[in-house]
Amino acid sequence: MTKRFLGPAMVVAALATASPPAVAQNDPWCLVNDQKGSTSCAFTSRDQCMLSTGGNVGHCVANPGFPSPVAPARKP
Repeated sequence: MTKRFLGPAMVVAALATASPPAVAQNDPWCLVNDQKGSTSCAFTSRDQCMLSTGGNVGHCVANPGFPSPVAPARKP
């Protein structure tokens, strides 16, 4: 009877310790790492991105995939 519950218990334990799905990085600013060739678009402002460059690690660019803000409708 113990073997009957061991399998499902192992499945539950594996699911409980699994990592959560990755969250897409789609913020307005990207850090381009010149040393590794990688890009991280996880910054909400240019200043925040610049602080993460660590001096000469890379440079910051506007995220080309970030949707531009919609201008509010003008009232007549």
